[in-house]
Amino acid sequence: MITITKERLLTIQQWRETYGPGSNVVLPAEEAEELARIVLASLEAEPVAWMCDDEDGREYNGHNEFSYGRRGIPLYAVPPAPNGLVKAVAFYEQVKRENPPVETGAWKDAVDWVLKQACQAVNTGINERRTIEENDD
Repeated sequence: MITITKERLLTIQQWRETYGPGSNVVLPAEEAEELARIVLASLEAEPVAWMCDDEDGREYNGHNEFSYGRRGIPLYAVPPAPNGLVKAVAFYEQVKRENPPVETGAWKDAVDWVLKQACQAVNTGINERRTIEENDD
């Protein structure tokens, strides 16, 4: 199994700026597969807890989505992937099944889309955690 680091994701994210739109870049199939696996796992994430508040605005931990008769806010260990990734990952898997791996056309478009969305999801999570950490100081 391959490990994709934050630095590698940031490098991949910057390829369009570095090489220009429409440029063909090579991404090892193992990395593309691992990125798809990560995105799929985040799409299936379950809340680890629920946050609720009362009429006075006080917050408390709920036991489930409907604790104390109120609608709870789901809390995740890692932020779930954006809903738009569902279509991107499905397209990526379809192209992968139906076409030989080449670096142009639909295959490249699918890989580019999945990578862009995965990088944005990772960066969103990183930035949200930084904001929370800064507010805790």
